Amino acid sequence: MPSSVRDELDRLVADGTPQATAARTMAERFPVVRARGRGDAAVLEAAVRRGAWVVTADRALAARLVAVGVTVLVPRDRHRLERVMGALAPPARSGRRGNG
Repeated sequence: MPSSVRDELDRLVADGTPQATAARTMAERFPVVRARGRGDAAVLEAAVRRGAWVVTADRALAARLVAVGVTVLVPRDRHRLERVMGALAPPARSGRRGNG
């Protein structure tokens, strides 16, 4: 989890935002990765630097991540995630050799 996300959750808890405490408690299960900057830019930077996948319901962030090659898991309903491959992800191997 990028440090910027954890810091944002801490601010939301301090502000009394509903469900922020539950989200912050869940976040404690994951290791913290130092991220430069704040918000979406920090998430993008950390994901690119570490070659990590990102789970987000934010469509704009997901589009930015995919455009720079980050694979994103997007919630599709209460029980399912959809994988959206980063635009720079290598193509699936077909098992056939090319002509070159």
